[in-house]
Amino acid sequence: MLADMLRSLAGLQLTDDDGLAHVLELRPPATDAELRRLEETLPAPLPDEMRAALAVSTGLANGPLESFSLLDLEGFGLEEAFPHVYSIAHDGYGNYWVLDLLPGDGAWGPVFYACHDPAVIGYQAETIEAFLADVVAMWRPGRSPVDRMHEEDVHRVWREHPGLLTPAVAAGSDDPVIAGFAATLPAEAWIADLRRRGSRDCCDGSSGVRGADPVAEAG
Repeated sequence: MLADMLRSLAGLQLTDDDGLAHVLELRPPATDAELRRLEETLPAPLPDEMRAALAVSTGLANGPLESFSLLDLEGFGLEEAFPHVYSIAHDGYGNYWVLDLLPGDGAWGPVFYACHDPAVIGYQAETIEAFLADVVAMWRPGRSPVDRMHEEDVHRVWREHPGLLTPAVAAGSDDPVIAGFAATLPAEAWIADLRRRGSRDCCDGSSGVRGADPVAEAG
């Protein structure tokens, strides 16, 4: 559970790449007023797991990223890609980690990395708990998945466009959702099927299929 993980992180001693020691600190729990404001903005009820986590802390007071917060950081934008975006982390350079909350869906995941240069959106982690573990791993030996996404994967996707389909190819798919979606797009668009994305897959400024309601943007 995310609440248990937050409790376990309080006071954890870690060392960054420069050899500097850090002690993780948690932010205070959410107040009743903050919870009310949050629930007024959500497209679906606040899940019990998130309510329990917010009763422990609203995020990290310090850490490898500029911020990690369970209360929406706001200021992200890009509503055409994420109509109900919820920002939980940023790096201080205009790049965010976000949730795409869906109406009627209580799931708070997966976590996407939204990079502005290059303009790529990456599937970072299945859950907030998994993402937080990867964030903490940035101050542990080895390469964290957050480091790889931030420094390598988005650039690979920008260069290579892995896994993307043109509407002409997608129209011949045995998947009726993909084929039907392709029929609505201009020829110059690209399609990324986000229903089957892996933790290191991404898409650039292309079309995406997720859940029951695909959204399109011509490339």
